[in-house]
Amino acid sequence: MIFSISGALEKAEKIQSGTFVGLNIWERQHIEEWVRENPEILGEDLLVLTIEFDRFVNSSDRLDLLALDRNGNLVVVELKRDSAAGYADLQAIRYAAMVSSMTIDKLIPYYTAYRQKYYSVQLSETDARSQITEFIESEQFTEISSKPRIILCSEGFSPEITTTVLWLRDSQIDISCVKITPYKVGEKIIIVPKIVIPLEEAKQYLIDIKVKEEKIEQSVHKNRPRTMRVLIENKLVNAGDIIYLKNGLPSWVHYVDGDPTFEATITGKLGQKDAVRWKKDGLEYSVSALAWNIFKDLHPEHKDPGGVNGSWHWVNSDGTPLWDIAEKFLAKPEAN
Repeated sequence: MIFSISGALEKAEKIQSGTFVGLNIWERQHIEEWVRENPEILGEDLLVLTIEFDRFVNSSDRLDLLALDRNGNLVVVELKRDSAAGYADLQAIRYAAMVSSMTIDKLIPYYTAYRQKYYSVQLSETDARSQITEFIESEQFTEISSKPRIILCSEGFSPEITTTVLWLRDSQIDISCVKITPYKVGEKIIIVPKIVIPLEEAKQYLIDIKVKEEKIEQSVHKNRPRTMRVLIENKLVNAGDIIYLKNGLPSWVHYVDGDPTFEATITGKLGQKDAVRWKKDGLEYSVSALAWNIFKDLHPEHKDPGGVNGSWHWVNSDGTPLWDIAEKFLAKPEAN
């Protein structure tokens, strides 16, 4: 979030974020050029080697940007204009696999061509090699690593992408996400980059892993009752209480205070489909089914949001997730 401060320093005005689509910002024409000229947008010092790399055997694909980090690792950068765009992770993995065998000797022609095209600098092979090796800070460096890193860059990431990224990182694949948010300020557009791994939109993945581990763990909670049953039977929530959908939301869902879309009322019932009444349509749902429906309806393409643990997303008036309320109660000795 960005605020504009008046000249007298007496007033702060919130500047609303925009979208690349809404601001007529294009992937190759604009975003790629910004990153190419200022790779620090990605959160680190990188040496851009080439862009729109398409010299893959038996493939017409184009790698948006290929760079080198200070440790001698190739960095595959995949840019996306639309946060709802899918398969960015798969594309980047494929590109990383295809450049994994690159050596300095193979890269030099592409690097010299890039410097000539964009900076009108004619580098000899020796000069190009020197620039590459001098950029790398490791004294033990002899050749480029065969394990390229991956950076995904977009204005947002779907849960499908973030789930995959976190799983890959857990599997020792160096892949990260950089979120860039555009703001319209007068006649200028300001972009704010942020490294977001682990990112807020990926909480569902972490939630699902936590729930899975708790189910597997041999503990006093291995036969844990459903969250709503714990809450209602122990009067931790009561019929008529209002709950709010505002914790760990996907990237495309933005909580709005007072919007009936994000509010529901506890019914006090213990059935699996009637725990809450949605303020928007007056119908009854389970907390997970209602959260799932809202996430799907608000997705730009109405995509299935996957597994949803509603008791994590819905919070009470104090902002505490329903799951946490039940867990805190179950942790008490008298609850066991």
